[in-house]
Amino acid sequence: MDTRDLSAVHLQSENEIDNAIYALLCAAFGEDDEEAVRRAARTRLPDAPTPLQVLDAVCDELRWRGRLLFEEQRRLHASHVLAAFLDLPAAEREDVSLIAVG
Repeated sequence: MDTRDLSAVHLQSENEIDNAIYALLCAAFGEDDEEAVRRAARTRLPDAPTPLQVLDAVCDELRWRGRLLFEEQRRLHASHVLAAFLDLPAAEREDVSLIAVG
């Protein structure tokens, strides 16, 4: 298990932030790629959020919509998905958007 302290990590580019939100929504929470949810979660974040802020924003948005069940277990799973996302090279997290252009 990776025990790195990610509190000093900040996501920088819009694509990297959007891709982190996308990864959490789809891979961790099993949600559809719903643009309204992604955008609402993004508005909850500062310009250069930490991974925990991204996770909190996604959970807050899903909770607000009544779609977050078993939060403790799902947050744990989501933290593993986010750690895997952060293990990707920066270029893969930033340069290519995982989100379909609409």
